[in-house]
Amino acid sequence: MSSPETTRRESTGERITRFAGDAGIPLLRIGLGVVYLWFGVLKLFPGASPAQALVERTVSALTFGIVHGDLARVSAAITEIGIALVLLSFRAPRSCAVLLVGHVVLVSTPLVLFPGEMWSAPLQASFEAQYILKNLVTVAAAVVIASSHRGVR
Repeated sequence: MSSPETTRRESTGERITRFAGDAGIPLLRIGLGVVYLWFGVLKLFPGASPAQALVERTVSALTFGIVHGDLARVSAAITEIGIALVLLSFRAPRSCAVLLVGHVVLVSTPLVLFPGEMWSAPLQASFEAQYILKNLVTVAAAVVIASSHRGVR
């Protein structure tokens, strides 16, 4: 005769937990991949991205004016599309995490480079600063993605 533990049916909560464990990382990669692809593609077209001016000014400041205007915008677009492709390939979780964290660090620099535009008072972030600060979630996602395939590059 079977013991109660071996014949017990899986509860709805257990099924949901199992599904979340199985689907969580792929859904995270797909979601981030779609966002990065979308934002990157928008930057390919002049005037299509609401972040265009900030991106161009930031890249110009970070490269001491060497890369500016359309080249800055297209460079940012290609970088974001590349990150999207790595995310959507479901390969290289640690490399993917490094790309995500590196990108977040770079896109966060306006908070320091242009403080007068980013902050109206302590803890009072402009709309652009809030847009940048939401990338803290991307860092958390990068950590989860990096830990998802232990022993795999």
